Amino acid sequence: MEYREELEKLGVNVAEGVDRVMGDEPLYEMMLGMFVDTVNENHISLEDFDKGDSEDLTRRVHILKGMTGNLSLTPLFDGYMQALGLLREHKPGEAKAVVEKILPIQAKIVECIEKNKA
Repeated sequence: MEYREELEKLGVNVAEGVDRVMGDEPLYEMMLGMFVDTVNENHISLEDFDKGDSEDLTRRVHILKGMTGNLSLTPLFDGYMQALGLLREHKPGEAKAVVEKILPIQAKIVECIEKNKA
């Protein structure tokens, strides 16, 4: 399966993401690689929701929300957007449930990107 098709199968709106970078597909692919770095630097685990450091967790979720939105990683963006709202409403348990659903999707998207890095 082609890289683009594989991403689309995972819910990524590749055409929109490429449009966001003025049609520059190599730039978009480079930014996908930067997304993997961002995920690694701002790792979120389900245990983070139980630690009580909501400020740091909210910051990391906000970073990932922005990056996923800019790249049109739609299922991740939707989830991080919802989780961020819940964290800001001081509902970490509900935010945890949302993130729990998107982490497997994120893992598949990261795997796809890493597999196809130029």
